[in-house]
Amino acid sequence: MFHSRWPLAVTLGAAAFAICSAHAADRQPWKAIAVDCFATFGAPDKADEAKLLTCADGFAAEAVLEALTAADKANAEKGLRWLYDKGSDKSAKVARLGLQRLGINLPFRAARPVDKGAMAQPERQKYDPPEAKDADKKAAEKFYKDGVALLKKKKWKDGVAVLLKGLEKDGRSEKILYNLGCGECNFEGDKKACWTHLQYLSDLGTDYAAELLIKARTDGDYETVREDSEFKRLTGYMRVQVINTVGDVGDPGVDNILKLFDKLGHKKPDKRDDESSPQPSPTIQFKAYTKAQVAVIAELLNDQNTKLEPIDNAASKYDMVIRWGTQIDDKGKPINLGPDTADEAMAKARQKQNKALQQPEQAIGKVNKVLDTPNRVISEAGKMKDRVLGVGDKAKGAVDKVKDIGSIGD
Repeated sequence: MFHSRWPLAVTLGAAAFAICSAHAADRQPWKAIAVDCFATFGAPDKADEAKLLTCADGFAAEAVLEALTAADKANAEKGLRWLYDKGSDKSAKVARLGLQRLGINLPFRAARPVDKGAMAQPERQKYDPPEAKDADKKAAEKFYKDGVALLKKKKWKDGVAVLLKGLEKDGRSEKILYNLGCGECNFEGDKKACWTHLQYLSDLGTDYAAELLIKARTDGDYETVREDSEFKRLTGYMRVQVINTVGDVGDPGVDNILKLFDKLGHKKPDKRDDESSPQPSPTIQFKAYTKAQVAVIAELLNDQNTKLEPIDNAASKYDMVIRWGTQIDDKGKPINLGPDTADEAMAKARQKQNKALQQPEQAIGKVNKVLDTPNRVISEAGKMKDRVLGVGDKAKGAVDKVKDIGSIGD
């Protein structure tokens, strides 16, 4: 049985909005574009730079090197070198990362004057409908209740059809967007509609929306898509492993990491010991779609020498692996105890995660900045920390709303 929780109260809403008019242009998985990209790499002078950049980004983040033929590698090198030499500054950075995957380490290319005619990737237009009138909010609430009643009976398509009518009345209703995703992820075939509505929920940028995205990680109605990379990207759901590289002295840090993940609403990480290569600082190994969460976790480990290391999707069953390490003082005590687990610090950590869910582009940008440094260590890119205000009544209220949600079948 699918278990879902439904908000009791409607938040601020918006006027009628045609949901089909807005859409997200997210990067396609590498495996879906690989064949076309290797052909593009093979003739870079005939390709559009935007397409080359898309291919370079996918290759750098997700290509499985062991599966490549000699011809694939040759084409990739040709295309990436062309992009590094002739592309924009942004393209050169991405190409450099791709070439590093092939064992080719080139220096950072000096910035060049901006060519007004050069390729520029347009930013995705965020979902931001206007606020609804009171009468429309009231009508949306009726559609919401009727739609949820159908979803509880697992009449997914009927329930979604009713909820869409509610969204036309109140485009900013977080709970309608959330439950649309619940229904749509249970459709057979393509899950694009589900991703669209979860993306809209993120775009709204409210604390309540962020808390609902966190709730989706454990909501039974999303079980069918939980291992999909798009679901993980949008909600922050991850399979995590924590490896203690320094033995007993590292136990306090590992325990605090586990407490942090619990506070952030994540599934409990697996843990194991491996003292074969003790580390003086942590390393975070991660898959491309977890970058926004990496920005949060990397900061909260409290070590500016934390190293970030991208891994292939096929390299591990885990989405993130934290290899925990710390320096040890003269008395054999750990210098770094990992995340601060005091109540106030944990509340701020939750708020940092909410911000990453609301503004993932900023969080991803921080990680990319670190990846652009020679050793991929946080200190080389400047501190990742942001000033985060204490959690106010608004954020606490968002958490309480989610706690008050009911369940399908109750």
